[in-house]
Formats: sequence, C-alpha cells, structure tokens
Amino acid sequence: MADEQSNRKKIEAQLNELGTHINELLTKLETAVGKEAEALRPRLKAALEKLDELKHTAGEAWGELKPGLGKAWDELHKSLSQAAAKFKTREPKE
Repeated sequence: MADEQSNRKKIEAQLNELGTHINELLTKLETAVGKEAEALRPRLKAALEKLDELKHTAGEAWGELKPGLGKAWDELHKSLSQAAAKFKTREPKE
C-alpha cells in the first residue's frame, strides 16, 4: 500500500512539473506570436497607405504608384508567410 501511495505522489509531482513546463511554453508562444504580429503591422500600414494614395490619384498616376503598392504587397506577403511558417505544426509521426 505504501508503494502505491508513493507511486501516486511521484506521478502527481511529475504531472505538476509537466503542467508548469506546458504553461511556460504557452506563455513563450503567446509572446512570440505577439511579436510576429507587431512586426507585420508596419508593413500592413505601408501597403494600406499606398492603396490610399492610389484611391486619391488620377488614372495616369496609377502607372507611377503601382510599383510601390506591388512592393509593399510583396513585403507584407513575404513577412506574413515567414511568420506563419514559424508557427506551423508538423504532423506527428506514427
């Protein structure tokens, strides 16, 4: 009986330690996701500003502003793809 109780306490301690590690990992993950999102905000803002410029220009200015919007879009898309790749989960191997 003492052995059984000892084993239960040992398992309980291990589960508590594992729970602590999981909570620490989740906190780090939330922080990392937040940092990635913050890094994307300026790129999104730049793309939206270029789009706003296009909305308020005459048709002939489109040719001049289109490359800037394309570049802003490409940078935003690339950054978003890189951020998403960092957090992709892998399928567990069986």
